[in-house]
Amino acid sequence: MKVPSGNGRRTDEPSYARTARTNRTVRTRLRGVRKVRGVRLLKNFYSEIMKTCKELNQSIKISDYLKAKGIYPSKRYNGYSMYHSPFREENNPSFKVSEIKNLWIDYGTNEGGTLIDLVLKMFPNLTVSRAIMEIEADMITDSIFSFQPPRNPIKRGTLPESDGNSGIKIFDIKELGSTLALTAYLKSRGIKLRTAKKYCKEVYFNVGDKQFFGIGTENENGWAIRNKFWKGCSGQGISHFKKGHQQLAIFEGVFDLLSYLELEKEKNLAQDFMVLNSLINIKKSMDIIKSYDSVVLLLDRDEGGQKATVELMGSLSKCHDLSERYQHHKDLNDYWMSRQERPLRKVGRSR
Repeated sequence: MKVPSGNGRRTDEPSYARTARTNRTVRTRLRGVRKVRGVRLLKNFYSEIMKTCKELNQSIKISDYLKAKGIYPSKRYNGYSMYHSPFREENNPSFKVSEIKNLWIDYGTNEGGTLIDLVLKMFPNLTVSRAIMEIEADMITDSIFSFQPPRNPIKRGTLPESDGNSGIKIFDIKELGSTLALTAYLKSRGIKLRTAKKYCKEVYFNVGDKQFFGIGTENENGWAIRNKFWKGCSGQGISHFKKGHQQLAIFEGVFDLLSYLELEKEKNLAQDFMVLNSLINIKKSMDIIKSYDSVVLLLDRDEGGQKATVELMGSLSKCHDLSERYQHHKDLNDYWMSRQERPLRKVGRSR
């Protein structure tokens, strides 16, 4: 197998050397396995792990996995791409992914390898078996957002629709950052964990006899919940974040608010925030909206969002539309994601 060298040339590495290195990694990760049924069970388990690692390395592109994590190349070339390292800070991209060989190398640390090696490097606390589950969850099924076994994934659309009688029963609330899948989901939407922590939690809930989890924003009647494959609520209502300011910024969804904070870097934002969670909540929030001296609207650019914007501006002269500043995008999060690798034009505030 060929591994790229630091000077741009490729050097041959004997296959037995690569195999030995991979085997040492796997053996190290498996030391904690209990020998419940003796050496034979351990050998069988080891064999299955190695087989699965080989299958994943052959079937899933490293570039696709990085994309699922919200990590994109800084430069693309014929046959390979250059990234900023996903596991350390750097100013210039020195992390190379070969599309032809499906291998990676970090020139800054002189480390490299396969997809499994990359996941173990990115998440050093994972065992090999957990790393396999991490890859399968992101790239093969949506079962990571369920506590059901990965081989029996939930189906899209099987959760209830977003209404107040959803049958969702919340059994636990945690700080964001507790679950790898949700942190990765935030990153895929261009949102930093520290930004989201101020407004969201990890919500664990039952639907019937099944358990799921997602990113939740508390509202007046429950929680608005979403993950990579579904969104809904335990109770319909607005999320009102009061800071004592006289200007209110209104968003349709929480990722629009978080994108706004990323764009503005939360510098001198003399605003309170309202997330509608659904356009049907506008009418019952009118008393709150009227209590502010000034209101800026950052609703979606689809038909529903634009209709609501026109109606609010028609009924209240204090309302100002800022959505034209991302007019070529469906919403503010879509705009933010499209601009991350380009110079940013801040959305700004109305005066």
